Amino acid sequence: MKKAWVWFWSVFLVILSGFVFLFWDYWKDGPKTDGEMAKAAFTAYTTNWKNQQFAHMYEQLSLDTKAKVTKDEFVSRYENIYGGIEAKPIFVEPLYNGDVVPTEDGKINFHYRIKLDTFVEPISFTGKATLIKETQNDKKDWYIHWNPSFLFPGMQEGDKVRANTLYPKRGEILDRAGRRLATSRIVVDVGILPDQWSKTPPAGRAQVSKLLQIPLANLMSAVSANAGKSGSFVRIATLPEDDARLQTLQQTASVVLQKKQVRYYPYQAAAAHLVGYTGAISQDEYEKRKDMGYRTSDIVGKAGLEQLFEQQLRGESGGRIAIVGADGTVKKIVAEQPAKNGQPLALTIDATVQQTIYSEFKQDAGTAAAISPATGEVLALVSSPSYNPNAFVLGMSTEEWKKLNDDPGKPLLNRFARGFAPGSTFKPLTAAMGLATGAITPADTVSVKGLHWQKDASWGAYEVTRVSDYGAPVDLKKALVYSDNIYFAKAALSIGEESFVAQGKQLGFDEAVPIPYPLDASRLANNGMRNEIQLADSGYGQGEVTMTPLHLALVYSAFVNEGNIVYPSLLQGEQKERYWKREAIPPQVAAIVREDLVQVMEDPRGTGRGARVPGIRMAGKTGTAELKQKKGEQGKENGWYAVFNVDDPRLLVTMMVEDVKGRGGSHVLDARIKRIFSKLLQGVGA
Repeated sequence: MKKAWVWFWSVFLVILSGFVFLFWDYWKDGPKTDGEMAKAAFTAYTTNWKNQQFAHMYEQLSLDTKAKVTKDEFVSRYENIYGGIEAKPIFVEPLYNGDVVPTEDGKINFHYRIKLDTFVEPISFTGKATLIKETQNDKKDWYIHWNPSFLFPGMQEGDKVRANTLYPKRGEILDRAGRRLATSRIVVDVGILPDQWSKTPPAGRAQVSKLLQIPLANLMSAVSANAGKSGSFVRIATLPEDDARLQTLQQTASVVLQKKQVRYYPYQAAAAHLVGYTGAISQDEYEKRKDMGYRTSDIVGKAGLEQLFEQQLRGESGGRIAIVGADGTVKKIVAEQPAKNGQPLALTIDATVQQTIYSEFKQDAGTAAAISPATGEVLALVSSPSYNPNAFVLGMSTEEWKKLNDDPGKPLLNRFARGFAPGSTFKPLTAAMGLATGAITPADTVSVKGLHWQKDASWGAYEVTRVSDYGAPVDLKKALVYSDNIYFAKAALSIGEESFVAQGKQLGFDEAVPIPYPLDASRLANNGMRNEIQLADSGYGQGEVTMTPLHLALVYSAFVNEGNIVYPSLLQGEQKERYWKREAIPPQVAAIVREDLVQVMEDPRGTGRGARVPGIRMAGKTGTAELKQKKGEQGKENGWYAVFNVDDPRLLVTMMVEDVKGRGGSHVLDARIKRIFSKLLQGVGA
């Protein structure tokens, strides 16, 4: 009996399951209510919207809507608006609340919520969609009755969405007195309207070509490339606002002038390598910075401080998204974020010192640095020849760029950032090393007859050469005054390689100068001292010794600061130690060398006598660095000076002029140094 009941209930459950399945299948495929069909249609529509499937969205529009806008127009409108405001991602949510039934006119309304990120700020709003039931392509379903408010609330037919980037004002670069090294100015873009150029008489075209120094063929080519683009503006040149040529150009019917604001460098070539310049962001730069808010239309620092302090100077772009009517009138601001202007960059540089020193190079190649030896403030960093950074801002032609790039003087090379053989300006450093280690004393003399010397026969044919034989033993003071190579070669050997290198490290060799500007590290040797010959040559600033002009100036500051090397500063307000290298040279040693450097400038036979300024006590050292691969060959020479005023030291200048061989060596700099100190000493730091 029990088994029979089990069998009965088993059969019953199987039959019941069958009925349930049949009912579900019938209900699932059976007729749906209008509300359910409308929900399904609108859910699909919002999904396509979220995925930016605008073509699919169009297929779900009502016949009335399709009669007013084509599929291409619909898709293009969404793509242009969303692309213009950089709408990513897009979140669209249909809002359903309870049962849905058609209204008396047979329509169904749904609300929706949309959120989207834009280049300005996130935007969110709710809207209402109306659906109507109609047959399209033999399919009866619910379709969306679209209107412009789907894009933004309040939009009407004929309205447009305008997206504008609000660019920040780039921070100015200022010198110590607030003088502008980098600022902005108004310039004028000169352009041609292609559709009017053909109507310009040949004489008018020739006049434009002549005024702008642009071959007529190039102008014609630019016009041809833009032919058929009604109203297009083809920029052919950019000129300063006060350029006299603009008066003539504006009288040519096909020429249009448009003003704009650009970066401007008042000191032009004098500070170009230090300040740098700006330009349009490249594709590579954009890829690296796009996550930092940069856009493809941005202007960025391309060189110098403009590039190094890009983030501080650029500020933050803002933006505005607005609905405008057919007449261009702004009807509603959808989103707005004001731009944040860049911060100024205040330097310790003195523009007068910078310009004065640069002007002394004239056409010569070379470099210089100037500091306040007591404070470490960098007053000038100069490289010559140079270039006008404004030319990069206004736009260079291919010919202009080629001429600049192929110039044998290498005006694009930043020489103050590079290391050069310091020649005899290094001798005071060898003197300090020797006195500090006890390898030499001020009274020790060197007695060598003739102009040549070598330690022994192991040097083969190699000899150290000096300029003059004074016919008497030479002590430290005379060695500096006469600039005796043999004395300092012997001094380096007495110091010894290990001690020489160790002393050099105390002076900052093989170490980056601590300023926010990349400079080569000064070197005593590329890969260690190979032999005694290299060590001897290093004693008088040859061999493989290289120094940047700023590092040389900093080391000389030890002769002002009782043996301490001052800590450099390029930016105003920097928190820093007073000294970069404390006790780099013993105080008594610094005092001895300083007094000997005074004699270099004042002794009748001193190599620096030609640069003396009446009434100003100066200390310094000249140098001529030979540039050759091996002994005996004829090479070029660079002339050097390192000099400072002794009483209340306020100005220390290191200066190098290239290729002085046959022109007097370092004496090429005599008159220049004299003029620099005469013009500047009373005004430095003012």
